Amino acid sequence: MDARDRTFVLSSDRISANQPRILVIEDDRHVRTLLCELLSGWGYEADAVPSGREGLALFDRGSYAAVLTDLAMPDVSGLEVVAGVRDRDRSVAVLMFTGCLDDLDNEERRLGFRVLHKPLDIEGLRRAVRDSLTRPRAG
Repeated sequence: MDARDRTFVLSSDRISANQPRILVIEDDRHVRTLLCELLSGWGYEADAVPSGREGLALFDRGSYAAVLTDLAMPDVSGLEVVAGVRDRDRSVAVLMFTGCLDDLDNEERRLGFRVLHKPLDIEGLRRAVRDSLTRPRAG
């Protein structure tokens, strides 16, 4: 894997210092790139990494308003990412996307995240990101 594919930041001219930063954790390079381009187009600053382990390391170094993570990843699962984020900062919004049809209701309630099912509905994703950033969370 080329270093350019591992971590990147997309930003838009419309983004100011007050725009929310969102961490995208997705092992599929094409999906990761699409998510970052969408978020950038919606006025967010997006950082992206291909693994849960790298995502948690970047989360420790940054200040994020939200995390978008895939459920099924080869090193650290999306549930482990959510638990790691919650251990570090309970106020950060977390959205998990998955193609899995397993019932995640118990984990969703316990860890406080929202599940989005693949294939992602782009307008639904936009609304979910916006809503997750406008709803207050316990700190």
